[in-house]
Amino acid sequence: MICFAATVSHITEPDYWQRQHLTVGTGSTHFLSVLEDNAIRVAVGLRLGCAICEAHPCPCGATVDSLGQHALSCKKNAGRVQRYSWLTDLIHRALIRAEIPAVKEPQGLGRDDGKRPDGLKLVPWQSGRSATRDVTVVHTLAASYVSQGAVQAGIAATAASERKTAKYSSLSSSHVFVPMAVETLGPLADEAQLFLAEIGRRATLCTAIGHWGMCPLDLQQFHF
Repeated sequence: MICFAATVSHITEPDYWQRQHLTVGTGSTHFLSVLEDNAIRVAVGLRLGCAICEAHPCPCGATVDSLGQHALSCKKNAGRVQRYSWLTDLIHRALIRAEIPAVKEPQGLGRDDGKRPDGLKLVPWQSGRSATRDVTVVHTLAASYVSQGAVQAGIAATAASERKTAKYSSLSSSHVFVPMAVETLGPLADEAQLFLAEIGRRATLCTAIGHWGMCPLDLQQFHF
């Protein structure tokens, strides 16, 4: 297995995790996340532009080429829903680990279209207001982002964050809304990065691992 160590409380740049060292093995005095070998193969292949699968038809009617990038943006890919649910669960567990009471999909905070944010903190988060959040994941190499992304890292996450904030603008008067925008190749929007860093800071104050200044939430786990 291949292990990766990164601490949210020390994150200062969106691509911080990319500069961390990969460690082979499972034993360590630090807190490491463990990725399966196939996950590493796909992640590295996507970043380097290598072939990761055989070309095949997608249920949506498109053709998936050997680079496999279509799966990261196809709305009919069941894996996207699974990864989205896993990501929201990861954030929720981190909040509970940091002793921050929270609930998923809170009642009474829905938009006009019936959609609700992914989670709500039950105690004040900032300026006496509770915080609510909603996750969105965008593909870094999608045709609509790839040109701008080649010039500025994280541009897709930033755009997604702005769209998500606009959709939940009705909550701004009563809650702190945090758009959790993440790109498939790693970068997070500033709001998501700051939110995770704050969870990490609070976790170090109430868990034993605070002795090492580390957080149980590993940014590398946000890589899709």
